[in-house]
Formats: sequence, structure tokens, C-alpha cells
Amino acid sequence: MAPEVVRGEMVEGDAPYQREPKFRVRCSFPRGHHSALLRDFLRCCLQADEDRRWSAQELLQHPFVTSGQPASSLAALIVSAKQVQEDWRGEACA
Repeated sequence: MAPEVVRGEMVEGDAPYQREPKFRVRCSFPRGHHSALLRDFLRCCLQADEDRRWSAQELLQHPFVTSGQPASSLAALIVSAKQVQEDWRGEACA
């Protein structure tokens, strides 16, 4: 699977845009909006060189994981973001 698809699935929880037309998908990926901590975590996860790739135990100790807030603190934000995304999909690339 392509690294950008794996990355999208890791961040969003689903394979990104699997039912969307390809053109719409291309204009749906915003660039540069992820934190440096998330980008570093994904870099550690997705190393092609097995010797340089972090183990699951190491990843659990990464600052991206250890500095997080409880998932419940994100519930309202997730609902709001999904609504914005649905609204945007209806307007963008139409």
C-alpha cells in the first residue's frame, strides 16, 4: 500500500477517500497542516529501511503518543471537523 494511503488511514482512521473520484481526491489533501510531532511520528512508523524503522514499543514512547490528551477531549472537535469536511466535499471540486 502506498505510504500516503497508510499515513491517511493512520491519521483519519479510514482509508482516505476510497469512494471519491480520483480528481476530487487529489484536490482534497491539504498540505502542511500537520504538526511537526505528527510528521516525525509518521516518519518513524513508515521507514522503508527495516533497521531504521521504530518498533511498536518505541513508537508507544514517541512524544506524539505520550504528550496526547484523553480521546474524550477531542469528541466535539471530531464531530465539528467531520461536518466541515462533509460540507467542503459538497462544494469543492464540483
